[in-house]
Amino acid sequence: MHVKGIYMSPESTLRIANFALLLFFLAFCVSVVLAYGFESQIPMIVVALLHVAQLVLAGLVKVAYVVRLVSQKQLGMEVC
Repeated sequence: MHVKGIYMSPESTLRIANFALLLFFLAFCVSVVLAYGFESQIPMIVVALLHVAQLVLAGLVKVAYVVRLVSQKQLGMEVC
């Protein structure tokens, strides 16, 4: 079923997925560095929230990667 206005082209979806993959991965790396590198300098609750953020961001990286794979397949690109 196609609803007008919601459909995005595979090119746009691929571009957004690539950007999201990069953004979520960088945010994950920052949370790891803060949680493990500066744990003695930040409050415990912040460290706990950084660990929760790592779980959420890891899931978002995976979702962005799957969207990227689907977009590549729609465009006829090699999917690996």
